[in-house]
This record gives sequence, C-alpha cells and structure tokens, in this order.
Amino acid sequence: MSSASIEDIEKEIDEILSKAEEKKMKIIGDARRRAEEIKNKPIPTSAYELEAEEIIKEAEKQAKEVIKEAERKAEEIKNIDEKRYKEIVEKIARIIAGVK
Repeated sequence: MSSASIEDIEKEIDEILSKAEEKKMKIIGDARRRAEEIKNKPIPTSAYELEAEEIIKEAEKQAKEVIKEAERKAEEIKNIDEKRYKEIVEKIARIIAGVK
C-alpha cells in the first residue's frame, strides 16, 4: 500500500480546489457574457403590437355599439309622449322620496 504524505494530500486537495475555482470562474464569466447578450437583444414586440391593435379595434367596436345604443335610448326618451314622461318623472320622484 502506498502511503502518501499529508503534504502530498494537501497539495492534491489544493489542485482540485484550484481547478474547481477556475471552472467556477469560467462558468460565471460565460453566464455573465450570455446574460449581457440577452439584455442587449431587442425584445420582439411585433406580436404584442398586433395583439394590442386587435384589442383597440375591438374596444372601438364596442364603444361604437355602446354609443349607438345610447343614441337609440336617447331618441326613445325624446320621443315619449307627455303623459308617459309625467309618469316616469313621478315614478322617479316617488323613488327618491321613498314613497311607493
């Protein structure tokens, strides 16, 4: 059986640790370079821009529908006869006054 001296073992341990430290530093350096490359790449926004345009178009469409419905209701209100108008006003007044 070969006997290694404590100095030899310590030297071997130091070499292993040194190689591990070198590998660690290389891995960290590579990771930092890769992270920097990723940070410097432009973010592709075209897909998001298209989605945003679709959302805006849909919102505009819904807004137009709401406006048309409001205009229709306003026209209905404008065209109700005087008797019906008085009934509605009285009903609203009773609701506000708490009288049924």
